[in-house]
Parts: sequence; structure tokens; C-alpha cells
Amino acid sequence: MFAIERIRIIKNYLIEKKKVSVNELSKMLEVSEVTIRRDLEKLEEEQFLIRTHGGAVLKKPEKINPQKTLEPKKEVNSPYKEFYEEISNIAIHIIENGDVIMLTNGIINYHIAKKLNQKKNVTVLTNDLMISIEAASSLSNKAVLLGGDIDYESKATFGALTVLNVQKFYVNKLFIEADGIDIESGLSVSSMDKANLINNILPNSKEKIILCLGSNFDKTAFYNISDLNIADKIVTNSNIDNYYKKFISERGIQLYTSINAFEGGNI
Repeated sequence: MFAIERIRIIKNYLIEKKKVSVNELSKMLEVSEVTIRRDLEKLEEEQFLIRTHGGAVLKKPEKINPQKTLEPKKEVNSPYKEFYEEISNIAIHIIENGDVIMLTNGIINYHIAKKLNQKKNVTVLTNDLMISIEAASSLSNKAVLLGGDIDYESKATFGALTVLNVQKFYVNKLFIEADGIDIESGLSVSSMDKANLINNILPNSKEKIILCLGSNFDKTAFYNISDLNIADKIVTNSNIDNYYKKFISERGIQLYTSINAFEGGNI
């Protein structure tokens, strides 16, 4: 059993029982107590539970301040903040007045949405609540938020209804925020729901634009989307490895970085 599946089972068990012992989880999941302790440590780091002697208890949720429920995660201490800005500054120049685009949920696409006031008559389809608010803040643009189950942590909609809704739309530019790009496995994301949503809009999108941190090249997230051949353009920051620059160029995919973004995006 994969660690991600164990974590899911432990979470569901704790939500129902409120407390659990290492011994009972070890027997239930048929893994060592050392493995269970590591899983509990991870969940404690996520502030999902509080470890106790021999087990753990579910952490009581903090009272939600209604004024802060739609605030995006703070990036003050993020080492990638400047890269988010760098990539979004490149990507905004790919968007033209009158475009119909989709921005999948993610922090880079959120930064793009904040810059959409530079454009006019752009229609933005998204499953991200914060992106929809930013996109709608410009009177000349239009935001369409996909319905579905709201995930509080990511502040985005997912599920069967979201997938059903996205199949009804067509966009001329799809901005996919990838968590990993690897030569063999291709594009991947860390969320199964996000992968499912992207795969259902791919057939209804004319141009596929991949956004990815340079540090996430040569890495694979848990859920695969497709190989790199679906990409028309890839936007990343300037620290991408030269090996990947050559690989992307040989496949006829336009690569945009801060160095060449305003020279047509070609290597």
C-alpha cells in the first residue's frame, strides 16, 4: 500500500473515531509500527492531529474568521515567491485581448490572474475561487467559476460536478500549472482531482501552455497527466537545466523564460 493511501485511511479513521493507537493502525494497515509513527509525524506536521503516547488524537479545527476564509496562502517566507512572479510576468504576455482562457488552480495562475487588469475582454474559466475573484476585479474581463465541491485547503472546486461543467466549455488557451516535468513520465500534478480536471479540458482547448518551476523539472508528482507532446508552450523561470532546454526545443515546443520571453519564446 502506498503512503498516500495509508494517510488517507488514517485521516478518515481519525475523523470518525477522533483518536487512534499506533498498534491498531499497524494491524489494520499491515505495516510496522515504525511506519505508522512516521505517518503520524507527517500528519502532525500538517496540523491534522496531535501525537500522544502510543497514538494520536484528531486536532480540533480552529475557529474560522469569515474575513480570512478567502485569503490565499501567504508567501512571505516562500523561497519560490520571486519565481512565481517571474513566470507570471512572462505568461501574461502570452494572453491577448479577447482571449478565452482557463487557469487551473495554483499559485502561479493566481499571480497571472492578478495581472489580468493589463488585458481587456478576456474570459477566464477556472476552478480556483481566488483566481475567479482576481479575474473578475477588472470590469472589462469576465470570470467563470466551475461548480463542484469546494476544497477549503486549496480554495478550489473539484469532483464530478466540476468535471461535468468543464466539459461544456471551449478555451483557446489552457494554462496548466504542473508540479513535475520529467522526460519519461511527462507532466504530473500532486492532486488526483486536479489531474482529472485537466484531462477533461484538454480535448476542449486549442493551445496548451504549461507553467512549471525550474526546480520541478526532472521530478515526478504523484498523478500523471500526459507526455510533453501535448504542450504548445512551456513557461518557466531562467534556472531550467540546459538539457531540458534542448529536449523541449527538439520537440518543437516553444520555451519561454525570463531571458527569451520577449524574443518569441524559442530557444
